[in-house]
Amino acid sequence: MVKPKFFKHIFCMIFIILLLSGCSIVYIDKQSIDDIIDSTLSSDSKLKTVSSEGYSYYLPQGVSLKSSRGLNSVLYYNHSKMYLYVDLVSYYNKVENSYQKVEDAYYSREINIDNKKGYLEITKLENQYFIEFMYNYGKIEAYVKESDINKTLTVMGYILNSIKYSDSVIDSLVGTGAINYDEEKFNIFKSNGNDGGTFLDVVEQHDDGRMNGKDEDVLDIEENLE
Repeated sequence: MVKPKFFKHIFCMIFIILLLSGCSIVYIDKQSIDDIIDSTLSSDSKLKTVSSEGYSYYLPQGVSLKSSRGLNSVLYYNHSKMYLYVDLVSYYNKVENSYQKVEDAYYSREINIDNKKGYLEITKLENQYFIEFMYNYGKIEAYVKESDINKTLTVMGYILNSIKYSDSVIDSLVGTGAINYDEEKFNIFKSNGNDGGTFLDVVEQHDDGRMNGKDEDVLDIEENLE
């Protein structure tokens, strides 16, 4: 027969685990955006869960890969869609562009951490926020609620910081013309401020079209990896 003390011990352990988990979540929510950027982008990440041609990256717990092809990936986190684009051409050419802070944005900052540059811009909409997080020649876009900004930025930061490039593979891709410079139309160095020209907007339109029974291929991201 199982003794009552055993159950008491189990309940205490569960309570402690939940308490610690709760404290961790509250801590993230109370952090400033600056602190989140600095901590996630300064971490020494050697983990990888997704490998593609020329690059790899790590997906934190809770983030899933919906579809990916070439330089484009659609991710899901906290019931929201995130779009990741990795710019191998700019990485190959070591392109550097400066970012002009947007004074009327909800948040705007140029980033320069560990000799890697980028920016974070958050635009406030009617009932949500549009995040553009660019770093390490990768860019992630997402629409989120205000209460989800901090935890979304945390996973975005870990993903972008974890991107690793294979110079030999990229040299081969560029040398064989597998990457066409003229086809690189998504400028990761330019913020869009939700002007309708974002890749995430196109992803949303593509999914809406499918729900309405349309078959048009709007994005080249049909290789499902699930």
